[in-house]
Amino acid sequence: MIVLFLLLFLFQQQQPGRPTNPGDPMPEPNLDYFLGTWTFDWTTPETPLGPGGKFKGKETYKKIFNGNAYESVITGESPEGPFEARAIISHNKKERTVTRYEVDSLGMSTAKTGPVGGDLGGYYTIFWEASPIVKNGKTIRLKGKTLMLSPANYRVQMQISVDGGPWQNLGSPWYRKEGT
Repeated sequence: MIVLFLLLFLFQQQQPGRPTNPGDPMPEPNLDYFLGTWTFDWTTPETPLGPGGKFKGKETYKKIFNGNAYESVITGESPEGPFEARAIISHNKKERTVTRYEVDSLGMSTAKTGPVGGDLGGYYTIFWEASPIVKNGKTIRLKGKTLMLSPANYRVQMQISVDGGPWQNLGSPWYRKEGT
């Protein structure tokens, strides 16, 4: 019932009160969408980043810097055992970009940045590419998109390239908001 109410509220908030036109501006994305705790599960193939297998855990977002940025704390289980991570997320409204700086206990740190796009119905997608990661002599590139699908679910579609090779699927974790 709460999810239905939230969907109706978001739908009503995004509608211009008339049929949309191709020239209508996209409403500004609200990254408060991420506030709270999300559970995730993700199955990955073996890569130079580590063994393949199941990742699962929780990610909790909160506002920082007087509400101008967000911090997330991630705890979970991976094929290599327990892990933790922290991320700082910022939104440049003028450039319509989102940047996420991430550091984890598995030895990886990245900066993911890219444009955010959406539609008049309130569905947004963050398209991002990460800074190169060098691990065990391999240069690893990551890219993907974060699909803000509903108040209760979002999905990340991720690809990996090793040493300039072809892009390959790295999995598509689902995030589900706790309490919905």
